[in-house]
Amino acid sequence: MKPVGPLLGLVLALAGCTAFEPQSSQPDPSALSRPMAASDIDWARQNGTNTVNAVAATEAAGTRHTCNGQSANLIPDSPYARARMTAIFGSAAGGMRAASAGPVKFERDDPLYVSSLRTTRCTPAGTFSFQHVPDGTWYVTTSVKWNGPSGVEGGSMMRRVELAGGKTVKVTLP
Repeated sequence: MKPVGPLLGLVLALAGCTAFEPQSSQPDPSALSRPMAASDIDWARQNGTNTVNAVAATEAAGTRHTCNGQSANLIPDSPYARARMTAIFGSAAGGMRAASAGPVKFERDDPLYVSSLRTTRCTPAGTFSFQHVPDGTWYVTTSVKWNGPSGVEGGSMMRRVELAGGKTVKVTLP
């Protein structure tokens, strides 16, 4: 076997290192500054056979707090939605943003993003449901907030869900 020259060896070593680096799953932050394409969410405008049943509650100082009366959203996945979830929650997979951190301010909400939201209200028990949802990746969001000794406590929460095959998916937030 013929020895590999130093330059070729370096090139092969670097190529080998990059081949095994994990692919980043971070969304493109510029997705928030570009208008959404209708094709990003057309799939989500259809009726489907999946159901999302969710509960959002947390306990603090021995008291159970729920999302009672709060808006709950089902948001279809898109580059814009992934970037937005990451900006708010620090992840596109799931998370919670403390009320004390304040809201994340966006320059403007993309009108297509806003029109793609499915919205309902939480019950006093902290439950909510979305029916007739098509297969795909979705974000479930709501807030559990209450007035505590240091002001508004609790926060907003999100979980990413995969829907397929006419299933009922149960989601617990946070």
